[in-house]
Amino acid sequence: MRTPPAAPPTAQAASAAPVAARPVVLDPPVVRGRSAGDPPPAPVTGARRLVADPAAVDAVAAALGALHGPDGPGTAPVVLAATDYCVHAADAFAARCDDPARRLRPSDSVALEPSGLLQGFTALTGWQGPGYVVADPEGDGTTALRFARGLVESGRTPAAYLCEVLRRADTGAFWAVATRLHRGTGPAAAELAEPAAERPAPDPAHRAARRTTGLDPATRARSAVLRAYTRHTRTRTRTHEPAEEQQP
Repeated sequence: MRTPPAAPPTAQAASAAPVAARPVVLDPPVVRGRSAGDPPPAPVTGARRLVADPAAVDAVAAALGALHGPDGPGTAPVVLAATDYCVHAADAFAARCDDPARRLRPSDSVALEPSGLLQGFTALTGWQGPGYVVADPEGDGTTALRFARGLVESGRTPAAYLCEVLRRADTGAFWAVATRLHRGTGPAAAELAEPAAERPAPDPAHRAARRTTGLDPATRARSAVLRAYTRHTRTRTRTHEPAEEQQP
């Protein structure tokens, strides 16, 4: 006895088929920090005195503020990669503890809290979302990048901000490298994949590197955001090149 052939899928069954999720992409990174010749920073008053380095707060506010939409307070999560700041704050606190000529103040311990880095961004934009601080043993934003990607991939949020807080070894100045992660594609977005085992330093001639004016090569090479954006925009450019142009 023959088994009758299966009926073709109905339109309803076809519409119920799962749709592949769009990849998580990175918006073009924004880099902010103080360089030689910049105007003097704002006076250290009020809440700015409660952080280990007010210039770090200014850099984070400027970088994240440049990515923040103009539609009022946002609720998207912000992930800070703040290893450099945490190390600096801990060193400063230890030095104050060891200084016999200076009495330890409550504000000294408050400066250890890295969430203070977001005070300028909050005041600037009215941001009301959750914040996460990640300290990576490697000193860059690799773990924070994976965490922010997981927030978007899991569907917990449609978009997330990521900001690396990096300290220049030569000047001690803090710089912020920020981006927004979300699903979808765009003319300037770069698909985000797991970081490869080999992490090539960004090519200075690449267009992403042109957004890092003022950031020294050593600090730029430490940025997981810039590495990821540069690597994947370069890969996408090669994918869209004609076959004959890819041959040596």
